[in-house]
Amino acid sequence: MLKKYRMLALLLAFSLVFAACSTASETAKTADTASTEVEMPAEKTTIVFWNGVGAPENVVLTELVKEYNETNQDNVYVEEVILDWSTLYSKILLDFETGTPPDIMTIQQSGLYQNVDLGILADLTNLMPEYGFAKEDFIESAWNGSFIGDKQYAVPFDLHPLALYYNVGLFEEAGLDPANPPATMEEFLNAAQALTKDTSGDGTTDQYGLGLAYSGGLPFRLWMSLLWQHEGAEILNEDNTAAAFNTDAGLESLEFLYDLVYTYKVIPEQEQSPDDDFMKGIVGMVISGPWSQFDFNSVEELEYATAPLPVFYDQEAAWADSHMLALPDTKDETRMAAAMSFARFLSDNSLIWTQKAGHLPVKLSVLESNEFEELEKAQAFAVTLPNAHYYPSIKNESLVFGRDSNSPFVVLMESTLLNAMTPQEALNEVETMVNELLGQ
Repeated sequence: MLKKYRMLALLLAFSLVFAACSTASETAKTADTASTEVEMPAEKTTIVFWNGVGAPENVVLTELVKEYNETNQDNVYVEEVILDWSTLYSKILLDFETGTPPDIMTIQQSGLYQNVDLGILADLTNLMPEYGFAKEDFIESAWNGSFIGDKQYAVPFDLHPLALYYNVGLFEEAGLDPANPPATMEEFLNAAQALTKDTSGDGTTDQYGLGLAYSGGLPFRLWMSLLWQHEGAEILNEDNTAAAFNTDAGLESLEFLYDLVYTYKVIPEQEQSPDDDFMKGIVGMVISGPWSQFDFNSVEELEYATAPLPVFYDQEAAWADSHMLALPDTKDETRMAAAMSFARFLSDNSLIWTQKAGHLPVKLSVLESNEFEELEKAQAFAVTLPNAHYYPSIKNESLVFGRDSNSPFVVLMESTLLNAMTPQEALNEVETMVNELLGQ
């Protein structure tokens, strides 16, 4: 019991680990909508669903809840409660302890281990096949990410990896071919340098090749992606007990990002908002997740395209996280059956989630559908799915991979990109920070 309350402080920091999301489009349904025959009670069962997904895409889930309530044949009614991630992750522990948890909730893969460690989540290993969920129907990385050890604790719902966005008009003005975006380090550097220029003629650079922030989660997620592109490189050691990033691969990746700012000068120094700069045409490329499409689509004059993250080193790799669906361990079989019915409905309708919210489906039937193939900007992210990398699953993940100013990898990127430390000095300091946190 004492362990659970000590962990509450960690849960309060959860939302700082996770990325915001977005986007919009038209409604459609997948061809894979057949529900598994599961016996339900004759009287309607009301279940509580906690929706922690941020605005604006939480509205899409609300629409799906409404449709489920109006159409399901399982005598289930879903009562939705919308929460921000920080509140959800702190409230779930308190409500679980007092016996009033929700019946089903959104969870991010990044938060799975900690909630399992606290004893909050139900083991779904035996329930998954009963409700038609099978490994062969899902992207392997997403399916494996729903396990802790040999037990499955969540239903995979989506994946949102990093990819490259580029301004089509600026590419054309720079003599670059928008139909052939950069795919290697050499091509990327050539494009970034061609896009970096003095457009006003006053002798100062006012357009840059790439936008990159100095704080928050995206910079270190990009650095991790570059590290994973080195064959055999990892963030932590095999049993996740010590840092493994202070290596030649980690240093080379960090020095490359430093050089983009100070040697190649293709990134604005001390840039605050790469997405805003991209929408204004100040930068020609940004690296972000599918959630950025919502804002980019709101700018009528912005013509942009997407491409997989270039292969800078040995192999394809990019950071990603997932939204999943988990059931608190209430041991109420009737309500758990109702919750699994609802989870199956959301999974079957994940194309709508992609069309309106941008996050990538993880069911192969959806990824291979004609409707998904029509989503042109989603294809770059889809290519990345088999090579997506989650954070290592550890108990105090919200501290090690947090996004506040004192979190280790934020310190790493700020110290390097603000030129406060050399890349090697920053790696040495953050290695110590991470090892101390892992030892707690």
